[in-house]
Amino acid sequence: MFHLGMWRERMRNALTEIAEGGEQTTVPPAVDEVNQVNDAELANGIGTPLADAAARCDHLLSEIAELYAKLGERPIRWNESKTTTVAVLRNSYTHPRLHIYQYLVENGETERARKLFEEAVADMKAAQAPDFVMGVVLYNLATVRAQEGRKDDALDLLREAIAHRPDARANAAGDSDFGDLREDARFVELTKA
Repeated sequence: MFHLGMWRERMRNALTEIAEGGEQTTVPPAVDEVNQVNDAELANGIGTPLADAAARCDHLLSEIAELYAKLGERPIRWNESKTTTVAVLRNSYTHPRLHIYQYLVENGETERARKLFEEAVADMKAAQAPDFVMGVVLYNLATVRAQEGRKDDALDLLREAIAHRPDARANAAGDSDFGDLREDARFVELTKA
């Protein structure tokens, strides 16, 4: 929760700068620096009670929602996200779900974890989410289907993810989450550069 709060604080700050009409100076760390930044921040968060971190996270989410309601769709500098819609959905919807998924799997709640990604696809389809976000949630569900041994479903979802987000092709080729599916000729063909 502390980690999510730090990322939500960055997002809130960036949206605030855009709303105030000034230059956006709050940007996330570069992709190749994210792990170092996260590790350093987490060290500072040791000892933060879960309830406090969760309350801060919730408060920041409400601020992000208010700012987004005021701003709507605008350009933003947020790594791969180029619009406020994509940045907010990634920051406050897909990112937390990745961590919740990992937590549930690590604690033996695989079915709940899988349902989380199924719901994400349904939610984002209902919201008519931008391509980038749809690509993310479809990709995540494709990995789950591969782990379940549902190869045809996994391939269909991956194909759909690539249609929304072409860079998913290269990501999938090296992603161990696809397990045995990576040896399937259809997967190999689908993930060719």
